[in-house]
Amino acid sequence: MIPMSAPQPPAPGPTPPSFTPLRAPLEGTVHAPRSRAIAAPRRRGRWLTVGVPVVLAGAFGISSFLLLGVSALVGGASLLGPLLAGLGIAAVTGGGAHLLLRGKRQRPVKIGHPQAEIPTGTRTALEKIVRDSRRQQRRVQAMQRRARGSTVVEILRRAEMLLLRVDALLDTATVQSRRASDPDVMLLDGMAERYVPELVDALEGTVGFLGPTTTPEAREKAISNLHAIDAQLDVLAGRLDRMENEIVNGVTRTLDVHSEFLRTRFAEPSADPFLDR
Repeated sequence: MIPMSAPQPPAPGPTPPSFTPLRAPLEGTVHAPRSRAIAAPRRRGRWLTVGVPVVLAGAFGISSFLLLGVSALVGGASLLGPLLAGLGIAAVTGGGAHLLLRGKRQRPVKIGHPQAEIPTGTRTALEKIVRDSRRQQRRVQAMQRRARGSTVVEILRRAEMLLLRVDALLDTATVQSRRASDPDVMLLDGMAERYVPELVDALEGTVGFLGPTTTPEAREKAISNLHAIDAQLDVLAGRLDRMENEIVNGVTRTLDVHSEFLRTRFAEPSADPFLDR
């Protein structure tokens, strides 16, 4: 009888092209799953960033003009001085209130990470993705200001979050060190240029049929379209999840190898007695 041997596990294959471990420790902050730090930044409405400064400027300007004007009339002086003073106070008050109340601008993506060597042609591709992503973010933000209904608002928020995550991936040394033909780089390009914009187009064409004047059949179809758009956003979010996990796992493997090297290296007694001192 010929002895049977147990099948050997297959040898590990080559590293997939989408995995490129970092050469430096991972930098960043760990947040709780429900932390506000990992949510899309909430923008302040125009009533706060524009309306409140205008009201304050008008109130302070008019009250200053009235106060100084009465004093000028009592003293027999011209009203030109109080008028100019009131305009100046209104401009300073309105401008200062607008600067204090306006939302913080998003940090720009830096193409040219100090820890990454950008291949030829990659910089142009990444800059194009950044431009497409920012253009779509402005479009989504404009739609959010006009949106009605919690479902539509939530879908727009998820679309914006996808674009913000694309920006965050573009800002990493791992992505910037890849070629423009890398599957992940092409996926980010497709998300910013085609996938998310097409879903936003579909949402824009669906919102108008959610009103009370729409026929029940059209409204039901519009609601079905909303569910389809939401499901496709889930697919895109899952792909970004995998990319982020690959990058973090690459850093973990690099750190594990480095830790094992240090443990082995410094566990051996040194041959030079002066190094042990």
